[in-house]
Amino acid sequence: MKQKLLVLLTLVLFSTRIPAQTGFSMDAGLYATLLNDLKKNLYTNSRVEKVTLDGKERLMFVEWVRDHIHTMKAYKYWEKDMASYIAFFMEHQTEKGMYFDYWDSYKDKNVGQLFFTNCFDRQFYFVDVNQQNFFFRMPMEADLEYLMVEGVYNNWQTTGDIEYVKKWMPTLIKGMKYLMNDPLRWSGRNLLVKRPYTIDTWDFTSQHDSLKSVDKLLGHIDNTEKTPKGIMHGDNSGMFMASKMLSELYNALGEANASKEWDIQAELFRHRLNTLCWNGKHYAHFIPEEPVPAHIQTDPINSVGLSNTYSINRGAATHEMAASIIKTYQEIGEKTKNESLAPWFGIYPFIPPHFGNYKIGEYMNGAILPLVGGELTKAAFQNGYEKYAVEQLKILDVLLSKTNRKLHGCINGDGTAQAEAIPDEWGQAAFVSALVEGLAGVVDKNILFREVEISPRWYFAGVEKTKVDVGYGNDGNQVSYTYSFNSQKNILNITLSGQFEKWVLRAPLPDGKTNASATFNGENAQTHIEKINQSAYVILKGNAPGKIEFRFF
Repeated sequence: MKQKLLVLLTLVLFSTRIPAQTGFSMDAGLYATLLNDLKKNLYTNSRVEKVTLDGKERLMFVEWVRDHIHTMKAYKYWEKDMASYIAFFMEHQTEKGMYFDYWDSYKDKNVGQLFFTNCFDRQFYFVDVNQQNFFFRMPMEADLEYLMVEGVYNNWQTTGDIEYVKKWMPTLIKGMKYLMNDPLRWSGRNLLVKRPYTIDTWDFTSQHDSLKSVDKLLGHIDNTEKTPKGIMHGDNSGMFMASKMLSELYNALGEANASKEWDIQAELFRHRLNTLCWNGKHYAHFIPEEPVPAHIQTDPINSVGLSNTYSINRGAATHEMAASIIKTYQEIGEKTKNESLAPWFGIYPFIPPHFGNYKIGEYMNGAILPLVGGELTKAAFQNGYEKYAVEQLKILDVLLSKTNRKLHGCINGDGTAQAEAIPDEWGQAAFVSALVEGLAGVVDKNILFREVEISPRWYFAGVEKTKVDVGYGNDGNQVSYTYSFNSQKNILNITLSGQFEKWVLRAPLPDGKTNASATFNGENAQTHIEKINQSAYVILKGNAPGKIEFRFF
């Protein structure tokens, strides 16, 4: 009886906590179920809470601001406040321009026992005596400064709050210039962001087995001038993305010259990244500037790191490069199908005998990571590998079926949860984004869906009828469309609603069809065909709600 009451209470809280801005009708079958399951995951036993920091109430998704920003790609569809928590970290930016990873209250703790303050360089921690908070930056990490740009951009896109952008733009620029100038972060040789030898974007390296105690800790996560370093492509695809976002934000502020400067900076990052880090098949895991420590047994050039999926979705990879990366994951999946339900690894091949004491199959060294699966799925949807993307969603369903519909952060090859894991919400958010922006294909190209791209990819999932609603948690503009495909007559009907300045509708051509005609509100409409890797789309543009019919031939 108690269990039934608990379930009922959870459902009531869930239904009252989350507005219905974003969802699929149940005609979508499995895919509506997946989206609903992920929403429940994000709110049941979650870290979402209001916290009071520096005298202000703030909405926190996950304690570490990096994770908080990565989960924005899902929470933005149901929550109003994208601004307050990241503002707290910007308010505590260091004089150099660095941000801290996380905070912790030491109100009931002995600050002298916080071992980080006794081990690491003073620049990586800060003790706020007045508020009794402790801040720390993982010394090896080189991502927060570009991720903060993404956070501010997300707030602007979901609210249109240009005053927030204006207030924090100097802080964002200071952070980006920190990464581009600090000798621990910037490569003068390659003009790219550098870091110590970690597994992709993670925050630790593999220390020598002989190290003990404090030396072992320092070897695990510290970053000094003597720490061997090189280029990890994901940091630099992040810099490309952030530079593009800064260009857009400056354009919104009416600062054309600054917008152009950051657009040029973005293209320079992309050129240097794709010239140095592309190995002909995928992005090399790591380009050493100094010799890789002998005790790390891996091939930095040919290993596949998780940021390959991020580098696609950040726009750094061309469609051809994206196709090659996706094919690489297909190959990894074939090689590992007898040991793992999914090829969503932090790095492949795995690193023997261990990396940072994580044996093969553990954590970043071989666990299934849903954050990789979600990014890979969205990349496949948006780059002409839609059928492969649907396969990944079906794998997601299998994994959920093994854990009572709970998606964990790190998963064993058989689908069970690992004991140590990253926040579950990170992977859950990545798959929400894959479903909304990938399968349903609703991508905001400006703010509040005033300019929107819609690529309904239900054909690849075998869904012939559904309704899609996508909106932000601030109760602003919402995009909706009904989708109905007659597979016998090859006729697609879409009714589109929203408050648009312009929209682009991209309908995939069914198998065996090479062209299409279209009408908008009964009138003939001009279209063209756009090919992307394995697929082709018929493109229709407009600026008002209405009824569209495509006839494929």
